[in-house]
Amino acid sequence: MKVNRNGQAKILTPQERELLLTQGFLSQRDRALNELCYYTACRISEARQARYTDIFDGDKVRDTIVIRKCITKGKQATRCIPTHPKLVPSLEKYIQDSRELIKIKQIIGQWDYKSLHCGQVFDSEHKIICPKCAAYDITTAGMGRDKQMYKCKSCLYRFQTKTAFVDHPELRDTIIRLGVYNSMSYGFLFMNPNNPYLFPGAEGKGCLALKTASEIFMNGCKRVNVVGASTHSWRRTALTEINKAGVPLRVIQNISGHTRLTHLQKYLEVSREEIEQAVLVLP
Repeated sequence: MKVNRNGQAKILTPQERELLLTQGFLSQRDRALNELCYYTACRISEARQARYTDIFDGDKVRDTIVIRKCITKGKQATRCIPTHPKLVPSLEKYIQDSRELIKIKQIIGQWDYKSLHCGQVFDSEHKIICPKCAAYDITTAGMGRDKQMYKCKSCLYRFQTKTAFVDHPELRDTIIRLGVYNSMSYGFLFMNPNNPYLFPGAEGKGCLALKTASEIFMNGCKRVNVVGASTHSWRRTALTEINKAGVPLRVIQNISGHTRLTHLQKYLEVSREEIEQAVLVLP
C-alpha cells in the first residue's frame, strides 16, 4: 500500500476495481482513461499520451492498441496490446459523449459548476434575481472578464446575467449527466482538429497533464472510499491478476514492457492465502 507517496501502489480488490470504474469517476473520459490503464496494464503517463490513431481507426476501436516507444518509460520499445472486449464500449461511449459535449460547448461557450447548480437569473417579468437565493435586492459589483458583475445583498453571491445556461437551460441536465462541471479546465476531444491526443489538455491543447490525471484518480478513490491506491495500482493489479491466471512470465513481460523479468516480478503481489496453499502442497 502507498502512504504519502511511499511504498508500492496498492493491488485493488475486485470490489474496489468495480466501485472505481462504475461510481468513482464522473465523466466517461475519466472512466475510459482509467479503464485503458487497467485493460492494457499501461502506465498513466502512457495512457494520457495515447494518440487517437493509436486506438481508433476512424470511429472504430482497433483490434490492437499501440503504445508507442516514444511515450514508454525509458523509451524501450513499442508495445501492441490486443484490445480487451470490455474496453471497447467504454472507448466508444467516450467518443459519443465527446461529440455531444463539443456541440453543447459551441452553443453555450464556457460553464462552471456554479452555472450548473444555480437557478434562473431573470424572473417571468425579466427582472434580475439572485440565481442562488432568488432575492431581488441586487447591486452591481464591478466587471469580470469584461462583463458586468452583480451581487446579491441577501446572500452576497456574485454572478453575471449572461451565464452559460440562461439561454439554454435545457442543456444543463445533459451536462450534469455527462459529468463535466467545468469547461474551462476540461480537455475537449475534437475541439482542436490538429491535436492528435485521445485525452486532450485544457481548452483542447496538448495532452492531459499528469497532475490532472492523478487528481482524477485520487478524487475517484475518495468518492468510493478506496484507501492507499495510486494510478499505478491499475498496472500492478492487471499484471498480478494475469499472473494469478497462470499466464507465463515471458508473456506477461511482453504486455508490461519490462526489459527484465526481475523488474516484472517486483510488480506481482503474492497473497498470504497463496503462500499458505503453497505450503500445504508439501506431503
